[in-house]
Amino acid sequence: MMQRLAAFDMDGTLIQGRLVFALADRFGLSGRVREIQAGGAPGYEQTKAIAALFAGLTKQDLESAIQSIPLTKNCEQAIAKLRERNYKIGIISDSYTIAAGFVANRLHIDFVAANELEIINGKITGKVEMPLGWDRIGCFCKISVCKRYHLEKFARKFGVPVEHTLAVGDTRSDICMIQSAGVGVAFMPKDAEIVKASTRIVREPDLLKVLKFVA
Repeated sequence: MMQRLAAFDMDGTLIQGRLVFALADRFGLSGRVREIQAGGAPGYEQTKAIAALFAGLTKQDLESAIQSIPLTKNCEQAIAKLRERNYKIGIISDSYTIAAGFVANRLHIDFVAANELEIINGKITGKVEMPLGWDRIGCFCKISVCKRYHLEKFARKFGVPVEHTLAVGDTRSDICMIQSAGVGVAFMPKDAEIVKASTRIVREPDLLKVLKFVA
């Protein structure tokens, strides 16, 4: 059976919420996060500013926040069915590796790309290491984790032609990945931009519905 690859966004796609707000809500920071997101700065600058808000919080705070967010309906079943069809499966997220790693371990995911939040002696410092990628391929996204770049990178790593890839996401941050994949799916889209950019849309909160688009 031909090897294929599936890349999923995490927040709002594999899980029913967004880590940044699950964490911010606990410490009265949600308003400041929204101000940063509405400020019009490039995505990678927003990521740096939001990470700085979390300085002083603990690793345990972050782990508790990600554990509080349930998986999307039929997430585990969808992953299992893709694996049966010989897919390598990964998370490409502009969240943090510690959170994406927790979800990846739960779902037995093959690869992860996300931001590395600096944690020293159990405390978040407010610094973040961003893998970027758009700067290397000229992508329009300008976010902290260029999802097109990482989709293509992992496809090369696993020897999968890009036309045999699946990408699933829910916001404008996922557009470059969805447009580059062989099959791109907007799942429960959260903004008008991703709707305009997508020809395949799932509006029911059930990840099994994504499988109707793939071999």
